[in-house]
Parts: sequence; C-alpha cells; structure tokens
Amino acid sequence: MENKELDVLCAGLALVNFPIHPIDESVFQNDINMVSPISLMPGGDAANQAIILSRLGMRTALLSVVGDDGFGTMLLSMMREQGRDVDVSHVAVERGNTTGVAAMLVQPDGQRNFCINRGGLLEFGLKHIEMDLLDRTRLVSIGGLMSLPGFDGEGTEEFFRKAKQAGAITMADTKKDLWGIGLDGIRGTLAYTDYFFPSLEEAQAISKADTIEKMAEIFLQCGAAHVGIKLGADGCYFKDDEQEFYLPAYPCDVVDTTGSGDNFMAGFITGLLSGWEVKTSCKFASAAGAVNAAAIGPNSAVTSKEQILKFMSEHKGEGRI
Repeated sequence: MENKELDVLCAGLALVNFPIHPIDESVFQNDINMVSPISLMPGGDAANQAIILSRLGMRTALLSVVGDDGFGTMLLSMMREQGRDVDVSHVAVERGNTTGVAAMLVQPDGQRNFCINRGGLLEFGLKHIEMDLLDRTRLVSIGGLMSLPGFDGEGTEEFFRKAKQAGAITMADTKKDLWGIGLDGIRGTLAYTDYFFPSLEEAQAISKADTIEKMAEIFLQCGAAHVGIKLGADGCYFKDDEQEFYLPAYPCDVVDTTGSGDNFMAGFITGLLSGWEVKTSCKFASAAGAVNAAAIGPNSAVTSKEQILKFMSEHKGEGRI
C-alpha cells in the first residue's frame, strides 16, 4: 500500500467560508455591527482535511462538487493556493448549479454558528466520483457523513465497500444529522468503516446512548473496526477490540473552534499513515486541533508537521497520554 499514488482521498463537503467576528446576541439589535476584516477562505470538512493533510506532508486529492459560478472558480483556486498541491482535478463542476457558501458567525469565546447554503453539495454522490481513484490511494476519508443527502446511505456504503476491496483504509467523521437518517442510515456504511470519528454531540444524537463508552460500543457493534469520539476541550476517547483510553486536550487560547475537528482528523490520519501507534496519532491530532483553535478560520493555523511536533514538545506534560 505504500507505493500508491495518493495518501488520502477526501470526499464530501467543500465550500466557500467567510468568517465574521466578533459576533454576539446584540447583532440583531443593531442596524450596523462593526467587525474585524472579513476574508474569504475554503471550508467544509473534506476541503479542510485535504488542505491540512497536504501541509502535513500527505499526497491528497479532493472529491466534491461545485457550481459553474464565481464561488466555484474561487474555491478551486483557493484550494490550490492554501494546500500544498491538493489535487482538485477530480472535483465535479456542475453547469447551472451553485457552490456551497457559509457565513461563520464567531463569538468572542471562539464558539461559532453558521449561515449556510450547500448548493450543489446536496446532490453530491457516486455519479461525481471516479471509482478507479480508490485503487490509487492508501486511505479514503468521508468528511461530513450524514450531511450529504445524495451520497449518504447506499452511496457511502458502496463507496466504502469498493474502497475496502481496493485495499484502502476507510475513515469517516460526521456532521449534525439535519436529514434525520439516524443510526440506521449509516449502519451499512459503518460495516465497511475502519475508523469512525464523530464528535460527542453527534455520537450522542446518533446512538441515543447516555455514556461515551456505550456510544462507542454501539458503533463497534454496527461494524466499525475502531471508534474515536472527539470531546472538544475535554480531548478524545478511543476504543477498539484491543484498547480503550481517554486523552486530554492540549490547552490553548481559543479564538475560533471552526474546523478544529477537521484538523484533528487530518492529524490522526497523518499519524496513522506515518506508522505511529494509535495513542500517538491521537495526541498529534489533538495538538493539531489546539493549534487551529488559536486562530480565525478552519485551515489558517496549521502549516506543517514540524510545527505540530514543536507545539507538542513545548507542551510536555500537557495533553499527556
């Protein structure tokens, strides 16, 4: 598997983000709100993962869909600039459709809310994917499971089934289940999932369980080989047939939590493909998430593998396994 052309194939959400900060409850009480400079940047789970993975040294390609509009052209251009040679040649451009766009409303404490139109992403599915890419990649990651109504369910199950047949590792994180597909909607996909990494809020909503351990056990029973649950400021939890552990988060001055979960995923994938132990990979992932949270935007802070390793060395004893 080492000699494959690509390290990671990121499939799913890719859109244009523009963060607006600082925002609080008074925004709807004032005609005019003064905010920090507003800039456009790429976003979406799959796009964020692809960008950060490329900066961490992984050979990465993106699978998604954009419209043939100005935002689509801008997004592909920003992807090429932000990542280190992220391959966007397999992103579908649909005539007459629109590109996903999100306004990020960032609160003073770093928490955020989104105003979003997903455009053509609502139709993203197997028809947009060149399946022969699966033979050329080491790991396939779905960024935004449960947020792509044209892909979730039978589409993601078939995608992962063929990825496994091609010898690729399969990994997925989730978004909030806006379409109400629930556990049954991803059960078939989990049967072909090597690593499943929802956030705590998402894991609880999907599993209906009342403890983190029970949540993980339900996903394992559905067929996922390894389950990690991202706990935000409380770190992460991991469980499989061989090990179970909690790992605390690294402390950081939170500016914006947008994309920290995606940076975590990119960090974990990097560790996994680098041959590190799972705990080490989780620790590296946690450090990447912390570095990201200290800056505005979902992919503006992490720049290199060396940067994250340096951050970890400077915080020995913190985030300790």
